[in-house]
Amino acid sequence: MSNLLDAPDKPRVLFFGMLGQFSYASLDALLKSGIQICAAVIPSNQDHDENLQAIVKQEQYSSTRSKLPLLNSSIHTSILDLAHSRNIPIWKVRQLSNPDTIKVLQVYQPDMICVACFSMRIPRDILDIPHLGFLNVHPSLLPANRGPEPLFWTFREGDERTGVTVHIMDEGLDSGAIVAQEAFDIPDGITYSELETWTADLGGKLLARSVWDIYHGVTTQVKQDETKSSYHAFPCDKDFVIPSAEWSARHVYNFVCGVESWGIPIYLLIENTSIHIKKVISYSLEATKTDKLPENECWVRCKRGSVLIEKNS
Repeated sequence: MSNLLDAPDKPRVLFFGMLGQFSYASLDALLKSGIQICAAVIPSNQDHDENLQAIVKQEQYSSTRSKLPLLNSSIHTSILDLAHSRNIPIWKVRQLSNPDTIKVLQVYQPDMICVACFSMRIPRDILDIPHLGFLNVHPSLLPANRGPEPLFWTFREGDERTGVTVHIMDEGLDSGAIVAQEAFDIPDGITYSELETWTADLGGKLLARSVWDIYHGVTTQVKQDETKSSYHAFPCDKDFVIPSAEWSARHVYNFVCGVESWGIPIYLLIENTSIHIKKVISYSLEATKTDKLPENECWVRCKRGSVLIEKNS
């Protein structure tokens, strides 16, 4: 009888994340939905920790918030601030497969472990800890765009639609069964940070709903179709080179708007020459105007249409 009285009325979750907006939105959504977060886990190098232990509890805390006024404070608020405000223990992990790490996490006896942006591969011994499953939030329509930077590849591939997927984690790379997925259209000119915020907010809502559904035994898991899968590694310099003859003007425009905040030079390849783009101004799928332009601006013909760019002098 006492076991029934002591039974928890809400899911117990361990949360794995990092210091960016994507992790913050998911942790915030889990807490707002009434889910019990028993601890938060971050990679130890996230705050330049030099402790060589496999896992260490963060006893001392200093806020990660900037002292400067912020236009959108949620983007600049980390899961450390949120965990601290709710008295949630924070663990910094260097080696997930180390027996000490496994022992620490097993003590919490979580129903589920949730991941929203985490830079370390999850080993089998950790995947097996939660008895109801290990969930990951991924900002793409899996099985498309698996890998560490799906939003970049959404822009690179010129996708007009994307979305968020919550899936069961296995030992593969974003390959586990899908629990929830929602798509949306990508508007022209959206920036990386704007798209990240959209997917982060949607991902948090889907994750919280998925945790409750699994807890109540009302989910349906859908195996990913491997024939439709794609994987991309972290982008390198050559991935910021645009083949103008192969892309539409809209594709060029949206790619530059999307990734220019990375700070990596973007080049437009025109036959055997390249133009260093400072910014894109507009695009047209119709005939372009012949009005005189400033010396540093020009229209560039693409596979379909033309794009107006400002060259980097």
